[in-house]
Amino acid sequence: MKEFDYADFVSEERVVPDEKLGKYNIPFIVFPFTFLFIFIINHGTVGFMAAIDDFFSLQNLFLVFSAGFLFHEMLHFMAWQALTGFKIQDFRLGMRWNSFTPVICCQRPMAINAFRFGLIFPFIVMGIGPMIFAFYNVNTWFLFAGSIYMAWASADILTFILLWNVSKKSFVEMHRIKLGSIVFNPKEQLAEFIG
Repeated sequence: MKEFDYADFVSEERVVPDEKLGKYNIPFIVFPFTFLFIFIINHGTVGFMAAIDDFFSLQNLFLVFSAGFLFHEMLHFMAWQALTGFKIQDFRLGMRWNSFTPVICCQRPMAINAFRFGLIFPFIVMGIGPMIFAFYNVNTWFLFAGSIYMAWASADILTFILLWNVSKKSFVEMHRIKLGSIVFNPKEQLAEFIG
C-alpha cells in the first residue's frame, strides 16, 4: 500500500464549534434512554424499579464508568489498529478538556472507511450489543449499561455524521482540540470536481 503523503492531499476541518457542542450532542445523549421506556412498556415496571436500586449503587457506577472508559477507548484502538496495521506507538490516549471527553487518537491519517468503523465500533459493542441482550433476556443491568454506553458514544456518532459524505479516497485524522476530524481530500479528485 502506498504511504500517505500530505503533499497529495488538501486538508479540511470537519468539527463542531464549541458553542454548539451541547446543542448538537444532547439528542444523541438523550435518545438511548428512550429504550428504558420501551423496555417498561414490554416488560412492566415491577422488575424495572427493583433493578434501579441494584444497578445505581456507588460501586456499580464506579465499575461501569471506570471500566467503561478504558474498554470504550480500547475498542477504538483495536478496530483502528486491526484495520490500518499501524504501530501501537502511532496512537495516543488523552483528554479533550474543553468537552471533558477521553479520547484515543492516531497520530497518522487513516483511510476514511477504517476511521468510520473504528469510530462507531464501541457504540456497537458496548451500546447496541448489551441493548439487544437486555431485551432478549429481560436483563435490566445490561439495559442500563447499554443506555449509558450509547449515550457515552454520542461524540463518536456526531463525528461519524460529520464524515457522512466524505469520499472513499479521503483520509482522516482525529482533531486534536475540537470534536471532529481533519479530512484529507486527494488533490486530483478536487481538480476533477473543479474542472
